[in-house]
Amino acid sequence: METNKDRLVKQAVMAEVNHPSASRGYRVDWDGVPRIGLGMSGVKYNVGVGDLCYYLENGEHTEPGLSISNNNPGEGQALGVLGCIGNHVKLTSGEAKGEKGYITGKHGSFMCWFPPEVQEKISPGDKIKVKAWGVGLKIAGFEETVRVNKIDPELLEKMGVEVKGGKLHVPVTKEYPCWIMGSGYGMFPVTIDYDIQTTCDLVWDELNLKDIRFGDIVCLRDQLNWWGRGYYKGAVTIGIVIHGWSYSAGHGPGVTTILSSKDDTIVPKIDPNANIAYYLGVKEKP
Repeated sequence: METNKDRLVKQAVMAEVNHPSASRGYRVDWDGVPRIGLGMSGVKYNVGVGDLCYYLENGEHTEPGLSISNNNPGEGQALGVLGCIGNHVKLTSGEAKGEKGYITGKHGSFMCWFPPEVQEKISPGDKIKVKAWGVGLKIAGFEETVRVNKIDPELLEKMGVEVKGGKLHVPVTKEYPCWIMGSGYGMFPVTIDYDIQTTCDLVWDELNLKDIRFGDIVCLRDQLNWWGRGYYKGAVTIGIVIHGWSYSAGHGPGVTTILSSKDDTIVPKIDPNANIAYYLGVKEKP
């Protein structure tokens, strides 16, 4: 697989580790149960990419690792558009200044991985430099048929994607039908994810939803993510699971989309180890 990575602009974008907010307080779940949801924003010491999304007590859109943003409107918009999963990040202030990690997802905030011993030293407010690279990425021979989005070129190369018979064969942990997708429909793939709904316990076992892990690469059937997001018969979209379960109606594990075609140009192949934690080398395969 060849790409145009050598012609892409690589630039620095600034962010800082944000702080959890308790402004929402109790929220009512899809079935009327009040709950304080935990896990968005801030630094999480015991939740990381490669871990299960389920089983977190009061987990609500839990973001693994640590979360970063930029509150300056213009700078924040630049961060949101230019940052890509797999981009290198570096702390530029605080006790862990100089330490390096990776972007692992884009929700409202970006999520980052750092080694556990580094994570212990990081505090909200610490500054982070993102080496933004990936906007404009195209795969040779598929420039007009496959939309590439939000993925660092080097990470894409590590995913085991193969070109065979004029198609892209992509390892994924699971495939999901279009009807399970919820919050985020109709929004712009460059700046926001959308959710695999987990509010119907009748399909948890049918779709093995409890097995989803942060960082899993998944296939979404009949979903087109080009210049918008929605149903398109026969379309295939590949995405990365970036945040956890939800008990709010229409929500669930978030998926940042990275590859999308209108037809079967993209061919998923099942690999239980198709997870960015292994491709980035931050977790050992089982």
